[in-house]
Amino acid sequence: MSGDDTYEPVHSAAELGMDRRISRRDFLDGMGVAVGAAVVGGALGGCSAGSWGGIHNSVVDPPDGWKYAGAGNRAYPPAMQALRGSTNPAMRIPHELRDGIFWSGGKPITSSGEHYDLVVVGAGISGLSAAHFYRQAHPGAKILILDNHDDFGGHARRNEFSPGGKLIIGYGGSQSIEDPTVWSPEARRLLTDLGIDVKRFDRYYDQKFNDRWKLNDSEFFTRDLFGRDHLAVMKGDTQTAETLRGAPLSPAALAAYLELQDKPKDYLAGLSEPQKKERLVGLTYRQYLRDVAKMPGEVLDYLQTYTSDEWGFGANAFGAIDAWASEYPGFEGLKLDRSKPYRYCGPTIQLQWDADDPYIYHFPDGNNGICKLLIGQLIPGTGAPRTMEEEPLARIDYSRLDVAGNDVRLRLNAPCVRVEHQGGNPGAKTVNVDFVRDGKVYQCTAGGVVMACYNTMIPYLMQDLPGDQKQGLFYGTKLPIVYAMVQLRNWRAWQALKIYHTRFTSGDWCVAELDYPVSMGGYEFSKDPDQPILVHMIRMAVSPEYDNPRGGIGPGRRELFARPFARYELTLRDQLTRLLAAGGFDPARDIQAVTINRWGHGYALEYGRPWADFWPDGPLPSVIGRRPYGRVTIANSDSENRAYADAAIDAAARAVRELG
Repeated sequence: MSGDDTYEPVHSAAELGMDRRISRRDFLDGMGVAVGAAVVGGALGGCSAGSWGGIHNSVVDPPDGWKYAGAGNRAYPPAMQALRGSTNPAMRIPHELRDGIFWSGGKPITSSGEHYDLVVVGAGISGLSAAHFYRQAHPGAKILILDNHDDFGGHARRNEFSPGGKLIIGYGGSQSIEDPTVWSPEARRLLTDLGIDVKRFDRYYDQKFNDRWKLNDSEFFTRDLFGRDHLAVMKGDTQTAETLRGAPLSPAALAAYLELQDKPKDYLAGLSEPQKKERLVGLTYRQYLRDVAKMPGEVLDYLQTYTSDEWGFGANAFGAIDAWASEYPGFEGLKLDRSKPYRYCGPTIQLQWDADDPYIYHFPDGNNGICKLLIGQLIPGTGAPRTMEEEPLARIDYSRLDVAGNDVRLRLNAPCVRVEHQGGNPGAKTVNVDFVRDGKVYQCTAGGVVMACYNTMIPYLMQDLPGDQKQGLFYGTKLPIVYAMVQLRNWRAWQALKIYHTRFTSGDWCVAELDYPVSMGGYEFSKDPDQPILVHMIRMAVSPEYDNPRGGIGPGRRELFARPFARYELTLRDQLTRLLAAGGFDPARDIQAVTINRWGHGYALEYGRPWADFWPDGPLPSVIGRRPYGRVTIANSDSENRAYADAAIDAAARAVRELG
């Protein structure tokens, strides 16, 4: 299942079309990868994950080579395909810093001759928002934004495809503006500053698309768990005795699940409401199903990936108290008060408790739309959009992001390698910032620095941080995930099977779904099943062998990094074929392009019981880790322990306030 590399394809590489040339697939910019090697899974190694320590992996060279950054025109990263996201070149220097080898032997440092009012490390939503907020507080400020990747946006990444010259836009990470009615005033203000009126998505998002084409949600029972593959198409968003007819569940397991979903008992009868909630706090969802509801193993297997795409790990590690709060099957019979969240529920569940926003606030390129609009505010002459309607078709000129004379400069392919106050004195008014550009180490100076990068990298960049602060930063290691965008010739098979989304009960990928039907600003979504479309596939790589998700992060991340692109492609082709073949799908004919967005550091880790026993009373690692240190403050969604765009914006606003 997602989280390991034991997946065995049902079809041969030839049957799956691995020998067919598709748009810039596996030639790796002239390097070439053998299809046979792609079938072999990456070897896994050990990791150490102390309760407050960092998760360290000794990483071998990546199979596609350190220089491989995908395929296509490097001058315009959104149109590049194959293996993207955190590419091998982007991760090389951070890995060397982590392993303590970057500075070995000594490296000359050359002054860049630059001084900035602010340097921002990280060009994701949080870093770009920090630059925006700082410019508002300090008009005319000179700002440099550094990032180790070849594209901006962090996880909010844009993917482009052009079958037959037609532009198709997808997203490679951060997906939508979720529940904006409960966003903080600062985050809502940023949307207003950028001219984003979410109510316009009521028109732009085709909310009748699925009904018009009679498409439904679905679940795919997999042969490795249930003996045979089976597609169960839901009625609306619910399984029933009728929709599960023919599913590979024993009569006893089917009856048990339908009871759990439709008429659950009070599985904690005899306990008071406080006692029931306290019991849930100490259990994972799987433990609740197994030990309290006494569900058979088939039901446990069926529901293991139920939580995966939303939370980043399976039911074995997801808290029962949050499963109750999320209205997952099995809790209605407990008759617990739902007028407000329980104090032990996770932070996002508490924040969004009363929210009722539709999930339609989505740019065609996801939250990269926010980032492009921020670029439009910060840097002139880039071709960036000035309105939300201009965003989909606006094409950024990447050569104009780092231009001398501009107040704000964005420097890509420039990993920060050290941040230190002058003289090693945290009371100093100036900070030295070292970064790499074209293989050389340069140093600029700044009046202040916002660290909007992965928080687990900060202790390697700031060696003089207090020990407890380093440990707090290390705790917030992000969850490894993969978002794939698969461009299909058409979506006739989806229409034939009457589905738009499926959850796999196991396999390499936990979800496959048609892209969201958004048309705006002259960009048109696929109008009918004969037109090309994007399919979004999700792989959550946290190993399911651990009930504490932090234990599964290291093995999962190592496995992602050890995989060649062709292995990802092989498994997604196989799972799509198993899902869609009955609808006439032929992977060799119908798959025209593939982009794999690999995020070894993906979702920010959200605290949850039972494994985060310090939640909510503290001390919270994120709060300890994000303490200001002299003229350096810390942003990124990690520092808010929530994997959402508003958390990234909130962190930016706080970091700028702390700088003053």
